[in-house]
Amino acid sequence: MAADTWSYLSMFARFPFALRKFARHPLTIERAREIVRERMANRGEMFLQVAEHGIYGNEASPYLKLLRRAGCQLGDLRALVRGKGLEGALSSLRDADVYILFDELKGRKPIIRNGLSLEVKPADFDNPNARRHFTVQTGGSTGLPSLVSQDLDYMAAKAPMHMLLLDAYGLLDVPTSHRSHIMPGTGLRFLLERAYMAQWSEHWYSSLGWRDHREWPKYDAATLYILACARLNGLRIPFPEIVRLDESIVVARWMSETLERHGRCMLAGNVSHALRVALAATKAGLSLRGATFRIGGEPLTPGKSRVFEDAGIQVIGGYGMVEVSNIGVGCPNGIDAGDLHLAMDTIALTTRPHTIGFTGTTVNAFQVTTLSPYSSKLMLNVQVDDYGVVEERTCGCALEAFGYSTHLRDIRSYSKLVGEGVTLIGNEMVEILETVLPRRFGGSPLDYQILEEEDEQHLTRIFLLVSPRVRIDDESKVIEALHEALRDSSAAAGAASAVWKDAGSIRIRRADPVWTARGKMMPLHIDRSVSSRG
Repeated sequence: MAADTWSYLSMFARFPFALRKFARHPLTIERAREIVRERMANRGEMFLQVAEHGIYGNEASPYLKLLRRAGCQLGDLRALVRGKGLEGALSSLRDADVYILFDELKGRKPIIRNGLSLEVKPADFDNPNARRHFTVQTGGSTGLPSLVSQDLDYMAAKAPMHMLLLDAYGLLDVPTSHRSHIMPGTGLRFLLERAYMAQWSEHWYSSLGWRDHREWPKYDAATLYILACARLNGLRIPFPEIVRLDESIVVARWMSETLERHGRCMLAGNVSHALRVALAATKAGLSLRGATFRIGGEPLTPGKSRVFEDAGIQVIGGYGMVEVSNIGVGCPNGIDAGDLHLAMDTIALTTRPHTIGFTGTTVNAFQVTTLSPYSSKLMLNVQVDDYGVVEERTCGCALEAFGYSTHLRDIRSYSKLVGEGVTLIGNEMVEILETVLPRRFGGSPLDYQILEEEDEQHLTRIFLLVSPRVRIDDESKVIEALHEALRDSSAAAGAASAVWKDAGSIRIRRADPVWTARGKMMPLHIDRSVSSRG
């Protein structure tokens, strides 16, 4: 039997015992408040404990090699944190080249720092003290998907902020359903998190079906096994209902009927899934006014936000990674739905100016550090390919009262500004795809996408994908509208437009936009495989 198969089976053999402990003492709102207050008062010490046991106590840790190279022993780190504060200490470590790039975390590139060269793989960043109860798959929106172990203790550790969030929005005990994938997707993780708070979901809608994954025997069996264990422990997790992306009307009907009976309901899922539900409801003449969507997984852009607003849907934004769960959650008094509170009780976040390739564009790149001893992945100044505004601001919401004072907003991925050598105009292009083109030619933000792919000669080709559902008499007018909007948006976008137009770089392809394996539709899709289409 292969070592990885044996490890997988051993993990599931331990699962029933861990789940019994997990289910025995569900979280209450009173306990959630106590836990968060205690953590907020001890963030620096939490980090030092993680560093002591997960880094300095682990000779194989890549972080330990970077810290030793910087001459930072555990005593030095303690003095640094207690002298400069947590965020100040993290910035000083970054100045000493103690950081990890996202591609290094994923094992795609070696760590290279002024004479140090270190080959790494994703498992090198695993927390040696975390228990692994099952695995889920990352979305793969910035490269190939990867598997990440999940720890029930970490779900319990993240639950207090989740519960405070629901309480702040008045959503405790509101009828709720989930639109997320069966394994290896992340659906079970979200449902288990809610179960720990005794918040039961009515439906679990998955667009990933049984036998859809190439390793379906393993993952389908794992899904059923975990469900059976949960039921035996009194956790009322619903059986997954396979509802494909083009069947979103099923979810919309549940929401409409629930609103008629209860006046409120919530759907949790990623942005694209939620948008499909809203559009399906509008097309069918169903009202979702008064519903709440709790969304994440991809940026909530102004174009998508307007669709929800027009439908009367309240949106709670979110930002996170499979490796560390949520990093930011929606602010009830936010500037917009993309205004988030940093999950400061389990995460530290600093920024560092980062220049993107040959564009000359500089952004404030996010660097994430984990504070929980239960996190499956340890992160210390991990630059995650995202950027945005990070600010201390008074908002007066219930979350701020517990110390969540740091806000994140306007979050974007800078790796999507440059795709394989072609300069892409981030926010300007998103606005054109999601607002300008739908307004002029019809359709929705889900009907337009920029696709970049390589041909057999590794030459980059750029296509504007337009769904066949959109009726267009003259495709050349769409290209001209795109160039015109780029010229009007900014000098940089106009310059890029001039180059593209002169070279005839952008072509139209009548095809549905490409979705990731986990059901995300990003405005820009980069196909890294060689293609013969042209």
